[in-house]
Parts: sequence; C-alpha cells; structure tokens
Amino acid sequence: MTVSTTAIEAIIRDEIRSAQADRPTAKAGWEPQVDSLIMVSIAIRIEEEFNVKLPEAAMPPGGFDDENSCVAVFTQRVVELLDKQQAQQQPEGEKVL
Repeated sequence: MTVSTTAIEAIIRDEIRSAQADRPTAKAGWEPQVDSLIMVSIAIRIEEEFNVKLPEAAMPPGGFDDENSCVAVFTQRVVELLDKQQAQQQPEGEKVL
C-alpha cells in the first residue's frame, strides 16, 4: 500500500483539529499545542487508518509546542512503519537491498 505524505499529514491535522475542538476549556498559554491526550488520539487514528502500531517513542513526553512539529514527527514515523511493513510483505526474492 502506497500512501502519500500529504494524505498522512491531512489525517494527522484533521485529528489535531478534532481533538482540540473536543476540549471543554481553553488551554493556558504555557501548555503545549499538542499535548498527550491529543497525541493518543492521533496515534489511535493512525493505527486504525494504516494498520500500524506506533511505538511510544513516537510520542515525546510533554507533547509538541506546535502543530507542524507534531505532523512532521508522526508523518515520518508512519512512512517508516509503512515502508517496513511493505518490505516484510514482499517475497524474499523481490526484496530490494
């Protein structure tokens, strides 16, 4: 399965907006823009959409200060996992070294 980074980024941004909209109160200025609750929502959505398991290391303690950093990190992890998954699914003689 080949998925564009643009599609991955769109899903992550959509989940960030959705999770932020579900917040009952406004966040204080010192809190990260993407906190642990939002990261968990993103991870669940990614795992459901792409059938991959994100390692906990993909979610740094304290969250992300801005949306773009979050999107970049999660997108990179998803691409790596999808590449690994695709390589494992190829027959032995077809693997690219």
